[in-house]
Amino acid sequence: MVSVAASDLKSILDMVSKPISDEILEQIIDLAIDCLNLNGADLPNMSGTAGSKTVSLESKQKAAVFIAARAIYYSFYRGIELLSMQNVSFSVPDLMSNSVVMGAIEKAAHKLAELEVTYG
Repeated sequence: MVSVAASDLKSILDMVSKPISDEILEQIIDLAIDCLNLNGADLPNMSGTAGSKTVSLESKQKAAVFIAARAIYYSFYRGIELLSMQNVSFSVPDLMSNSVVMGAIEKAAHKLAELEVTYG
């Protein structure tokens, strides 16, 4: 088991140049866990004092949570952004309209659910 905190996600997503509070990252991590649980995983949410919450996860669970958290950060939190350069516009799609991202979250959750089945 590894202890996961907001600072871990902040480090992986290189958020030094994009300031975001640990409290918001904790909400994103909990939402990622909730999305995985909605799809069959059975993960605990973060606990502790806001700004210093942690959650204990196995390595494979941490991977699934970070995959979902990354998708949520770039799709839910940052929202739709428009960028224009030399008369060409780009937009970042919303998570709910991106079936590939939703499929990745569902697949990660199903893999976790399958791994938790024990025979014996």
